[in-house]
Amino acid sequence: MLKTFALPKLMYTLTVLPNPPNDIIKDIKSEIFNFIWDGKPDKIKRTQLIQSVEHGGIRLTDIDSFLNAIKCSWVKRYLDNTNTSKWKLFYQKILKKYGGSLLFECNISNTILHEIAKENIFLSDVLSAWSDVTHNLETKTSSKTILWNNKDITSNNKTFFYKDWFERSIKYVDQLYDYRIKDFYSFDNICYIYGIPSNNFLKYYTLIKSIPIHIKSEINTNNTPCTQTTFVENILGRKNKTNKILYRLQIKNPTENSKTQNKWQALFEEHELNWKHIFTMPYKATIESTLRNFQYKYIHRIIATNKYLF
Repeated sequence: MLKTFALPKLMYTLTVLPNPPNDIIKDIKSEIFNFIWDGKPDKIKRTQLIQSVEHGGIRLTDIDSFLNAIKCSWVKRYLDNTNTSKWKLFYQKILKKYGGSLLFECNISNTILHEIAKENIFLSDVLSAWSDVTHNLETKTSSKTILWNNKDITSNNKTFFYKDWFERSIKYVDQLYDYRIKDFYSFDNICYIYGIPSNNFLKYYTLIKSIPIHIKSEINTNNTPCTQTTFVENILGRKNKTNKILYRLQIKNPTENSKTQNKWQALFEEHELNWKHIFTMPYKATIESTLRNFQYKYIHRIIATNKYLF
């Protein structure tokens, strides 16, 4: 019901307009759960309900993740070279001072988001959503950490962006690192390799000193530079279902059993039940929504029998 009738009414508005205030988002969430529980208190955790069926959920839409996903869809539109829409010119003008499309690969700081919001709040929402979705994605190594606009690499609470260095193709931390001696290049070597002007001495050492220890130590564990495909390239390579991919990336599968699952296992004296089979069986056994709902409630132990109430 919610996915069929309610969310489509919100989707277009949330896609083309800046994010509504937090209190409105909170009201939308309240209305959704009031509908599910008929105005009564929640009986199952909301983080459980948004899971897939095989993980004990009902695929209930998580509004925050849904909002992030539809905002992130604009990143693909912007980076798609076959899309020649005029609106891209306005965004290009704003993003140019931060390295253009580079900003979609950076660990963006809130300071930059606030600066962009002064010029275009919708673009700031898109970047914020993109940062939320991609921030926790696992990567093979931090040697691919981007130097510019990175909130983990700061001096006096300000991130770095040397436009002339970026135009010389300096982008990643590992480009300043000499794997032969397991240390950063000397300034003379950097000048020779990238053609950096000799008066950039202080800029270079300020940048090097601002790279945190955890990034340096992880680079030392690698023998060769990393060459994995970026998340941006993976998204651009997909022809459709971008919203679904971006949404699912935000829904983390549970890492341990819930209290209800542990109670069932204790009751049956089983160390580990096949929960994937148990959760999916109601959907394989019948197409009757009433029976499915009853079995779902039974599995999650929320049917109020006399014994339970007593």
